[in-house]
Amino acid sequence: MQSPAPIFQERIEKFSSEYKSLNARYNFIATLRIIVFMAFLVLFVVFANYRMAVEMGITALVFPFAFGFIVRAHQKIKFKREHAKILQSINQSELNILNGNLSSQATGQEYLNKKHSYANDLDIFGSNSLFQLLNRTSTKGGKDLLADWLLNKSNKDTVLERQEAIEELSAKIDWRQNFQANGLHYEMQQDNSDELLSWIKSSNQLSKQQKSLSFVLPALTIASIMLNALTEWPWFATLLLGLVNGVVLYRFKERIENLTESVAQHIGVLGAYSLLFKQVEDSTFQSNKLSLIKTTIASKEASASNSIKALYTILNYLNARANMLYGLINFIFLYDLHIIRMSEKWKSENQTDVSKWFNSISELETLCSIAGFRFAKPHFIWPAVADDEYFFEAKGLGHPLIASDERITNNYELKEKGSVSIITGSNMSGKSTFLRTLGVNLVLAQMGSVVCAKELKISFVQIFTSMRTQDNLEEHVSSFYAELQRIQMLLELVNNSTPVLYMLDEILKGTNSQDRHIGAKSLALQLSKTNSFGLISTHDLALGEMATQHKNIENYSFNSVIQNDEIIFPYKLEKGICHSFNASKLMEKIGIEIHREN
Repeated sequence: MQSPAPIFQERIEKFSSEYKSLNARYNFIATLRIIVFMAFLVLFVVFANYRMAVEMGITALVFPFAFGFIVRAHQKIKFKREHAKILQSINQSELNILNGNLSSQATGQEYLNKKHSYANDLDIFGSNSLFQLLNRTSTKGGKDLLADWLLNKSNKDTVLERQEAIEELSAKIDWRQNFQANGLHYEMQQDNSDELLSWIKSSNQLSKQQKSLSFVLPALTIASIMLNALTEWPWFATLLLGLVNGVVLYRFKERIENLTESVAQHIGVLGAYSLLFKQVEDSTFQSNKLSLIKTTIASKEASASNSIKALYTILNYLNARANMLYGLINFIFLYDLHIIRMSEKWKSENQTDVSKWFNSISELETLCSIAGFRFAKPHFIWPAVADDEYFFEAKGLGHPLIASDERITNNYELKEKGSVSIITGSNMSGKSTFLRTLGVNLVLAQMGSVVCAKELKISFVQIFTSMRTQDNLEEHVSSFYAELQRIQMLLELVNNSTPVLYMLDEILKGTNSQDRHIGAKSLALQLSKTNSFGLISTHDLALGEMATQHKNIENYSFNSVIQNDEIIFPYKLEKGICHSFNASKLMEKIGIEIHREN
């Protein structure tokens, strides 16, 4: 299959060219703004000097419209210019990911819980992780949901529904990348959607008396000012009204400041969501999942994009409070009260829908992320779902985070409740990588993604791993006891009704060989009688003897070959117990003088 690399490179060049063209237009209009402004000043001064009142009036009347038109055109060009720049960056990121460079991608480290059943062992988050490979979200909600899908398996119907949506989106590269770019226009703003949603869900309406004051007091103040200008109306009456307005504003000072601090400074995210909603509303989808998302967003007579834009406009008034002129106008018109009144009115009309709107965008972003992964990996395949509860069968299974020219694939199957694969192998032969390969592809399959294999058929299971157990000095826990804690978690997990597929690497490595053998053998036998099936890797070759006594235990191995005093690792899974050893050779190569007894 054709690599998408040329497509990404072509799009980088296309959007780079667009950016240069739009930047030239942007600079031209910027110059035009200055010229028009200077022309207005010159004309106004000339007309004033010659006392040409009509011409002054016409100039003063025409200028705001002409200048406003130029400003709006400038803003549109600025948006298009930034959009082209973002699209260029998106395609550069896609090319980097394709080349195995994930360094600029968000790691998702904040989602890692080392006590999770598999996240730490399978490189779900962190540097060179599955999250980096998949993530193409631009909002916090999208990132949160992608992390959730990576941490929790779905069911068969949900996965099949997602696959249909992902397949449709994968073919829409322009739509997907524009959607991602729309969210990134405001990436410099802190995405505080959680706090925004919390505020929207709260209710603190003004009373009828307070609402009345917000209209009555400004009306009386303006009337008093007009009477001052036209009659002998006493100024102290106007000053008294101003004092009353000040008292009212002071009573709402804390509330308006809290609103400014907790919400207004993060309203850039509303601008991003408005763009995202608008794109969905203007689109047509075929799959059930995508059609449902659109229905959720466009279910009301007033569209989600317009509603969010209205809130953005209301809250944006708060940014003007730093302007001295705002203070004067606020004393007359009680703007603070009107901002509170309008925002609370907006919440009462929309708060039941906002969570659904935001969740829909999060889901669509996550689907787009996997669709982008699908597009970038055209040789990856959709996994099939088995009817059996305990089933894993793969051909050409490889690790998606390993470059295709370095990736070694293997065939493997594990079927029936209680089945155990004992995997023996020499040092550095590929045991751990194989376990992670199996686990990572299972995570991908159970979230609705394509997988790195020629064929894969699975049942939906709870994944459990124990690979990277480490000591913890703060909790006074040794690495051996840490591994025992992981095994205890597994034993608790397999006692429920959910099928578990476990992967245990270098089992009980922190104790002596005799205890390790007894413990590993006992654990394997115990697990073979539970609601589970899985793999246990070990250096203990004697553990492989269990296969001769128990039909549901089978031996596999990774072997190495020594050629011309060099160790060769084929990284190919074979049936049977390991028949090659390399520890002595590895120690010898680093300088240890091996004493060999005759």
